[in-house]
Order: sequence, then structure tokens, then C-alpha cells
Amino acid sequence: MPKKLIDALTDVAVRGAKPALKDGVPVDRKLHDGRGLYLLVRANGVKHWRLKYYIGGRERLLALGEYPDVSLARARQKAGDARNLVREGVDPVQHGREQKATRVNATQQTFAVIVDEWLGKKSKKWTEGHLEQNRQSFRDYVLPKIGTRAVASLTAQDIMRVLEPLEAAGKLETLRRVRQRVGAVLTYSVQTGRRTDNPIRDTQGAFQAPTREHFASIGPKGLPEFLKALEAYAGHPNTLGIIRMILWTGSRTGEVRGATPDEFDLDAGVWRIPAERMKKRRVHVVPLPRQAIPVLRELTKLNAESRYMFPSPMNQSMASENIVLQALKRMGYGGKLTGHGLRAAVSTGLEEMGYPIEIIKTQLSHAKDNLTDAAYLRGVHMERRAEMMQAWADKLDVMLKGAKVLPLKGASAAA
Repeated sequence: MPKKLIDALTDVAVRGAKPALKDGVPVDRKLHDGRGLYLLVRANGVKHWRLKYYIGGRERLLALGEYPDVSLARARQKAGDARNLVREGVDPVQHGREQKATRVNATQQTFAVIVDEWLGKKSKKWTEGHLEQNRQSFRDYVLPKIGTRAVASLTAQDIMRVLEPLEAAGKLETLRRVRQRVGAVLTYSVQTGRRTDNPIRDTQGAFQAPTREHFASIGPKGLPEFLKALEAYAGHPNTLGIIRMILWTGSRTGEVRGATPDEFDLDAGVWRIPAERMKKRRVHVVPLPRQAIPVLRELTKLNAESRYMFPSPMNQSMASENIVLQALKRMGYGGKLTGHGLRAAVSTGLEEMGYPIEIIKTQLSHAKDNLTDAAYLRGVHMERRAEMMQAWADKLDVMLKGAKVLPLKGASAAA
């Protein structure tokens, strides 16, 4: 018996289709278009497109949308696409689920999400200070503009819009660092399959390059005048504490900013910086001069609600990497001095006092590559370093009083 031919549907027939009636009650009705495509008219009048097909010997049913949102022509097109998949051995239902999952995943894979994941990886290698510098860089300049965007959708033009305001403001060094960090996150996105390319490359040469200079420093001769300016500066105690700790110990700005109260033994006059916060990933023990103890005790009380010894004056979180630069600028030292420059002044001042370079480098955590030597230096030189830094703190007091400062007699022998 020949196969029954099915008349193709028309727009008029679809538009006017009604449910079937059984004993006077509306029931579902199917209107076939051929090759498995049909219009299902529900008893309530709602119309759905369906495609019946077979794959692997099993009958399957694919929903193609609701009429009139999906027209007859569009339903036929979608049915044809599904049949093409079947011919290739792909189940259209499973394919649709995978496509939807991909779309949902793409919306969840925002730039901010990838940044958090990337920073999580780096946290195993970086110091907390360096990690916070990166977090703040993204928070201040990047995430407000592209944080909610799917990482796969970002273009070179999107990155340009992030960086252009920094160039306009003359923040060329900040621009360089932000571009480098955004590029690293996009590279990670490529490595983990979230993107197929890195658009940061297309921004190469688009911006003015910063002039690379050595860290500004005043040297030991400029310290008396600076100390007077520091004494007169009406800054927040936390900011003043950071600057004074750099002067008293020669520590890096990031090491001071990230310090927590539990690292300090004020009775013993010792600050023990854990390995994970040090650039060389080694524990660093810092002797504290007498001048530092009362200041640290006061800050412990002042910042009792914070996990940091010198938190941000704004919110008790870790102080910004720019906090010292901002204070120095207000003191009239903008462009003349940096936190690293203060550290350099300490190093040079100790050399001029006649202390051995080996002990000074140990104090400044310029650790040797040989771990055995490094451990020896930390242990054996601790008493000498304590004497050295106390003499240095005393000398800073003399500088502040404006007296003429002479090299300490016998400094080399005492060291």
C-alpha cells in the first residue's frame, strides 16, 4: 500500500489552527508538515513546533519553539538544521543542551571571575603585598569598566577604553602595569580555554611609554630636612607609622603595609616576617629600635579591629601601595622621594656609618642564594643588626634635633 502523502502546511492553516474536539471537549491536535515536522495545537490553544526524528534506532522529539514566535518558515529552517545534525550522527537534543550550557558558561566566565581565579593561582607564589597591589590595580582601573563582561567577548578596543584614561591623566607607569596585568589574565584565559586569542597584543605601541628612572631618593644628607617635614606632617598615624618603620628598619614598603600584629614581639623588640610575605620566600627577622615600640603599641590599640598593624585609614583593610607616595607628595617630596628611596637612604646612611655591607644587606633582606649562608646571617648577625639599627634610630633623633651629625666612632668595630 503506498505511503500516505502529507500536504505541507501553509501560513493560513497554521494561523487558523484550532484544537481538536472529542465529545465536544478541546483536545491536543497535530498538524503535520512532512519529514517529521508538525505543529502541536494544545487544548488550550497554545501552538508548539515539534520535530520527530530517529537516531541510533531510537525515536526522539525536538522542541523548535512556540508559534507565532517561531514562524512556519523559521520552523522549517530549524528542522532542516536538525536533520543535518542527524545525518552527521549528532543528536539535536543533546547538541542543543551543550550549546545552552556553553552560553550559560560564557555569561558566568566574566573577566572578574577569571581575575579572581588567576590571582588565586598566583597567591601560592606571590607575597601578600604584591598580591594586594594586583588586586587594587584591577579594582581601581579595570573591573569597573569590564569586570562584568564575558571574557570571551572582550576586544582590543575594550582594553583600549580601559587604558586611555590613564594615558590622558599622565599615569604612564600605572598604564604599563595595568596593561601587563590585564594581558596576563587574558593569556591565562587562552591557556584555560576561555579564549582563543589575546587581544592585548593588538594594543602594542598604542600608548606612550613611561620614562624609566631610578627610584627618587634624597640620600642621607637630605634626611634631617625630611625628618623635620615628617614631624610637622599632620597625616594619619598609620601612614606616619609606615614611613617611620621604613626609616627605622629599612624594610620594603609592602612588607610594612602587610604587617600584622601577631608578627611582632614588642617585649623582645623583634618583628618576624613570615616567608610567604617576603620577596625571597624566606622568614625575615627584623630587630626593632626602642623608638618603634611605643609607636607600635599605640597602633595596636588604634587598629584593634583590623588584621593589619598599619591598615588603610579609610577602611581598616591593607593600606594602598600608593599611601606613602601620596603622603610624600603632600609633604612637598612629590617626584623627589619614594618609599624605596627612603630604604636606599637607610642603606647608604648605614654604609657611611661604617657598618659592613654584609650585615646591611642582611638587614635589608638582600638574601644570598645559598640558604645555609642566609640562615647563618639571620642568626649570627641578629645581635649586631639590633645594635646597628638602634644606633641608626638614635642618629635619626639627632638629625631631627638639627644637630650636626658626625659618623659614629668605632662603628665598624662595634658591628
